[in-house]
Amino acid sequence: MLAFIDVNGLKQVNDTQGHLAGDRLLRLLGETLRANVRPYDVIVRYGGDELVCAMPNLSAAEARARFERIAAALTAADAKHSITFGLAQLRPTDSLQELLARADADLLEARRSGQGND
Repeated sequence: MLAFIDVNGLKQVNDTQGHLAGDRLLRLLGETLRANVRPYDVIVRYGGDELVCAMPNLSAAEARARFERIAAALTAADAKHSITFGLAQLRPTDSLQELLARADADLLEARRSGQGND
């Protein structure tokens, strides 16, 4: 499973509260992710406000439940903070780009359906 994670409002935090506040938000997200994934799951910062998490040997349902918990924990720590995430399961013929594209498409669908907060 691959999760594509968008930190909602990071640019606004940087612009209104400064980059140190944005860094604190990223650290909070990193701590929240690490507390809710397995030690061997891989988390990589993909872009300015995007991260990718690879989770081997995890079902789609387990990954979704895990990231719903992560989103809830982040918002519980600070009601102004949220993430939107998309998931994709690796297919035998997938390239990395295809897997990333499907996870990104799932993230965009989550945002359109109102599951992500800007």
